[in-house]
Amino acid sequence: MTMGAAPLPATMQAMALAGFDGPDSLRAMTLPVPVPQPGEVLVRVAAVGVNPADWKACAGHLPFLPDSFLPLAPGFDGTGTVVALGEGVDSLALGDRVAFMSSIPLGRGGTWSTHAICAAAFAVRLPDSLSFAAAATIPVAGISPREALDQGGLAAGETVLVNGGSGGTGSWAIQIARAAGARVAATAGPANQDLLRDLGVDCAIDYRSEDIAARIAQWAPGGVDLVLDTVGQGSLADPAALIREGGRYVAIETMLPDEALPDPARFAARAITAIRASASFPRLGEHLAALVAAVANGTMRVPPFEVLPLAQAATALARVRDGHVRGKLVLAVDPKLTLAPAATPQTKDHA
Repeated sequence: MTMGAAPLPATMQAMALAGFDGPDSLRAMTLPVPVPQPGEVLVRVAAVGVNPADWKACAGHLPFLPDSFLPLAPGFDGTGTVVALGEGVDSLALGDRVAFMSSIPLGRGGTWSTHAICAAAFAVRLPDSLSFAAAATIPVAGISPREALDQGGLAAGETVLVNGGSGGTGSWAIQIARAAGARVAATAGPANQDLLRDLGVDCAIDYRSEDIAARIAQWAPGGVDLVLDTVGQGSLADPAALIREGGRYVAIETMLPDEALPDPARFAARAITAIRASASFPRLGEHLAALVAAVANGTMRVPPFEVLPLAQAATALARVRDGHVRGKLVLAVDPKLTLAPAATPQTKDHA
């Protein structure tokens, strides 16, 4: 292992799970600093995104997180500075500013701590213009819809409905679909219609006051080519009615055990292909690199985000669990670094 210029501490501070009983299981804890193995790096964490997978992890809904992992710092992604390199790592250097996916599914701990392990292949250097907080909106929220739309085979000239367009995942989905050359409709509540329009949505739908099926029938007679459902849980009463015959329904996997699923007979009657999309582990680095590059060159921008201190992790989890967060919630693990360097103009407009 290649160490940093300064000796690494033996312990780190974390908001960690004492059990899988929901946000109330979180405790401020002192844990050992993990040592990077071959192919891994150790990151001094600055900021982390709060994702639906985090509250599901806390509630014990994720089967790849057994009791033997406890105590466990949650967190599937983060940003920070590389402070140690495992054997064989030559793609990154000490001091690199990175966005990364954690190794929590492998039992190596999450990111809600001052230090975190990740595979070097799943860490991407950040441009100096992008703050750690802004970059923390990218990994899980951006990778999920990029993989889902890829699995759904979205092509230029097609129409797509993004269900849940104002959250972090939906905000990225809209931009990814538009970058692919698709025409985009999206749903959001009344307070977020401005965000949909700002992201370039062609057909913005207020799901609380408008008939989604009627709006889609008017905008895309016969139905859209693809529905990307970022919400699930029965939030679309009859998704088959929104999709053309032979179209595709792609739902981002929620991993909720009692989720209400669409009627497969309705899909079969209209020859609609149904896909439940989950992350492709080998492609995590590829997706993350493409998203960071798109933000760096100005073709995409980070969604709106709100920064909370790590000590308010339980509050952030509850807000994400209950839904209706505009953009992303970000936890500041190191407040001195979270918003430095100065955010890009696009980020300032939406922070």
